[in-house]
Amino acid sequence: MNHNTNIQLREPNSINVLLDDKIICYYDSLEFRNFAKIGSGGFSTVHVAYWKNTTKFAIKKFYENLSSMKEIINEVYNTKSLIKWEIQFKFAKEITGAILWLHDNKIIHGDLHPKNILIHQNTIKLSDFGCSRLRQQGKDSYLPTKPRGIIPYVDPKILNNVKGYDLNEKSDIYSLGVIFWELTSCSSPFNYETRNDNASIILKILDGEREKPIPNTNDKFVALYEECWRQEPDERPDVHKVNSELNKIIDSTDPKVNTSLANNFKNE
Repeated sequence: MNHNTNIQLREPNSINVLLDDKIICYYDSLEFRNFAKIGSGGFSTVHVAYWKNTTKFAIKKFYENLSSMKEIINEVYNTKSLIKWEIQFKFAKEITGAILWLHDNKIIHGDLHPKNILIHQNTIKLSDFGCSRLRQQGKDSYLPTKPRGIIPYVDPKILNNVKGYDLNEKSDIYSLGVIFWELTSCSSPFNYETRNDNASIILKILDGEREKPIPNTNDKFVALYEECWRQEPDERPDVHKVNSELNKIIDSTDPKVNTSLANNFKNE
């Protein structure tokens, strides 16, 4: 199989990368005047201020008591244990719910991975929308973007530079499948964090290799994430099916264990 492995995926959490690509702009706070708080919630407080040219800006200040899902996974891994199934499922439901809202509003995230999933007061928050985009009005496509992401979570079609293929909803679903596996394993897919061998990881993914299920994982959950990370986008479910399958898993498990989960996380 002839794979193009020359793709260069830069670390998406680098502010310098986002600044260089003009995805975000930096302004010193001294350039603003008349700060006023306009709201708060989730994991931030929003202020409005006037820039030197009188244009209004909304400024978001993040709370300090945030953790990323990756930090929690690493902490559990270092203790040689696993995340309880109930917590796995809670996180899976909340991430899926967030993606469902985005896709229903014609938005794709485009860069899903555990470092971009924040946890504030035990609630999931998605972050880093630098690769996100809105569907072009009147069209069935999104504006193109430069490939960026953490390799194990990137749609294989993007990794392989397939001509005419760009990030889309099914790219988010692929990432979701990998995240689901990581919730059950508390390990990095393909040990990418400790390996300095991106090319071989890309080749494994393009050849259809995926991580093996962790013993004692719910069989239906395994089937779901394996469907999400299929090689061909058309074979992956949409987010509504993912949400529906998660609900079915709740309904099929021990009601004594999952009654609270069913009440709190089952979306209508």
